[in-house]
Amino acid sequence: MVLDTLALTDFRNYENASVAFAPGVNVICGENAAGKTNLLEAAFYFAAGKSFRGCKDRELIRFGCETARAEIAFSTADSRESFAVGFPKGGRRKLFRNGCEVTKLSDYLGAFRAVVFTPDHLHLVKGAPENRRRFLDMAICQSFPRYVSSLSEYSRLLAQKNALLRGGMANDELLGVYNERMAACGAVITVNRRKYLRRLEEQASPFHGEMSAQRETLSLSYSTQAEGETLEELREGYERLFEGRKAAEKTRGLALAGPHKDDFCVQINGRNARLYASQGQQRTAVLALKLAEGELSRRLTGEYPVFLFDDILSELDAGRRAYLLGSL
Repeated sequence: MVLDTLALTDFRNYENASVAFAPGVNVICGENAAGKTNLLEAAFYFAAGKSFRGCKDRELIRFGCETARAEIAFSTADSRESFAVGFPKGGRRKLFRNGCEVTKLSDYLGAFRAVVFTPDHLHLVKGAPENRRRFLDMAICQSFPRYVSSLSEYSRLLAQKNALLRGGMANDELLGVYNERMAACGAVITVNRRKYLRRLEEQASPFHGEMSAQRETLSLSYSTQAEGETLEELREGYERLFEGRKAAEKTRGLALAGPHKDDFCVQINGRNARLYASQGQQRTAVLALKLAEGELSRRLTGEYPVFLFDDILSELDAGRRAYLLGSL
């Protein structure tokens, strides 16, 4: 997969910009605050349907402007497509695929695929669990767009349940209805995350070993509150878990259990990388995960995604830099 062109109108710091990329490696260089990362952010938006910076759509609009627009054209082995997105300041975004408006995000994701790395992605190792969950969900959605519907449904149910709990309106019968539906969605989410993480570890471990001259081993472990391995076992596990937390949730006014509490641990030589790894080791681990994400995308879809790497060589020793540049 090749990113051919990117065009921006009133996006971040760009009034009007149009960039054509060559096949292979492209280097974007410039002074601090020139907008280099903004270009990567705009391109990645079409892969994930959101900014990798975790910001709201309205924050992508240039200061003093009412709307923004981004467009890309990209090529695969057998087709060429164009995507566009418009951001009105006070309304909902509009997505376009080959000139036609798209209303379902699942019909949009999966066509353009990208892997992004910035220094902020060190939070995959040392940050909060929500960063690791977001990484898994974004990666899975690109290869399996139908996963979006399970995530959206669970998020909607979670928000409604929390609103009931905060308002003191959640009786046992109503909570039971929400818990049953959330258990079904939660099981789908946890099964898919676990499966993807196992595949990711298979690809990331060799990358990490080669980058560290075989001095380090990388492993990943997924943790969830529900018991079970299969879809049905996890659904029943979540139902039991929700039932057991019902009284505490009423007291706290908050949903205390579910896949929104799941996490995974990155380990180097059997130790938690968040606690024991150096900055360079943590960066190596994240880069291994990103290279593995790209390799897994190729195996699942038949083509490599577009890699969007920002400041990848900092804090790496000479051997790791040489390996990374050679791999690219």
